[in-house]
Amino acid sequence: MKGIGLAGAGFGAAAATAPVFRDLDEGASIAANTYKKNPWWVKERNYCDPTTPIDWDVWKAFDATHYDYIGGQYSEEYLAQIGVPSVLNESVAKRHERITSRLGKPGFSMQDWAFCQGAKNVTSSMCYNEFGQSRSMFLGDKKMMDEVMTPEQIGLSKYEGTPEYNALMLKSAIRFLGGTDIRCLPVDDKTKRVLNVGENQHPDQPYVWEDGISWPYETMTKRAIPTKDAHILVFSYNGSYDGTVRSPSWISNGVAFNQCLSGDSIQLYLQRFLKGLGYWLVGGDDFPGIASYPGAGALSGFGEIGRIGHAVGWDKWMRCTRLMVTNLPLPADNPIDFGVVSFCTTACKKCAEFCPVSAIKMDSEPSWELATDPSNPYLKPQNFNNPGRKTWYLNQAGCF
Repeated sequence: MKGIGLAGAGFGAAAATAPVFRDLDEGASIAANTYKKNPWWVKERNYCDPTTPIDWDVWKAFDATHYDYIGGQYSEEYLAQIGVPSVLNESVAKRHERITSRLGKPGFSMQDWAFCQGAKNVTSSMCYNEFGQSRSMFLGDKKMMDEVMTPEQIGLSKYEGTPEYNALMLKSAIRFLGGTDIRCLPVDDKTKRVLNVGENQHPDQPYVWEDGISWPYETMTKRAIPTKDAHILVFSYNGSYDGTVRSPSWISNGVAFNQCLSGDSIQLYLQRFLKGLGYWLVGGDDFPGIASYPGAGALSGFGEIGRIGHAVGWDKWMRCTRLMVTNLPLPADNPIDFGVVSFCTTACKKCAEFCPVSAIKMDSEPSWELATDPSNPYLKPQNFNNPGRKTWYLNQAGCF
């Protein structure tokens, strides 16, 4: 990796505290000093055995083409009446009514609304595939990806490294790009289920695993991922704790949009980086994305699924994880146990107690039952919950 340098000037406190390295070889060496050094009270579990029990006969890939927390909470008649048939289709008049009804309340000023709008979907909205479809990040933005040449195109052999070194190299690159850490999983019958069947932005193009191909491709009817030599990469990135706790408000909404969607830019950088090494990397945007990101975080050892529905890490407040698939050789990581599920069960319900819309279950014990709302007979939890896990299923419809 000598010669693929990352060098530049540092500014202020960031330069004084950030790790200093001259290229990715050196960066990987620095990353090795901290990679997966869990404290003694964090136990590593068996492969694909997280602290959230999974019924492998029930838990399948989620069909996110139907992911809809607005259409999932009302009757069809009422949805037609209010003109909001789904999260992806809201009339201008109804949006005006929804926004103006909140203006003037604490946390809902015009400035807050503008901030929230400015934080949404910036990177993915600029990504187009070869068919001109926007928000298409499966292969990365076509124009930006075409700018990157593979080693073969310039007469060189592609990069080769051990799985362990490759993981350290990616961790170093992800930290440079604004992420925090990585974990890895092999591709098999169990881990394939973390990926969604498809997503609601492009419902006619499901994700399909294919044998006999060496490079992913996309048509108007599918998005094909090679099975051969495939590995799953999961990376994390933090959000603003201070902004998130200001919920309910448009400020907290904007923070949520920004901290989730900042993963889009990291993903695009990685897709370009890996192509330059001679490898492919596929993914999706944050909403709803290519996979169950919290589930990927739990299976790969980033954390445990807590009552709130996120992958809770032991070392930091980790708001987001993102999953991608690549043919770069990577190691395999295992789930961890440091007491989150036990703590959520026996000692704490604070997230549920403070949730302003009661979207988080108050039940002491996790359950196989999907989200419920006795006050709403029209609730369709299958629009946003995936059965087959014993957990506290979040009523996402209540959040909106």
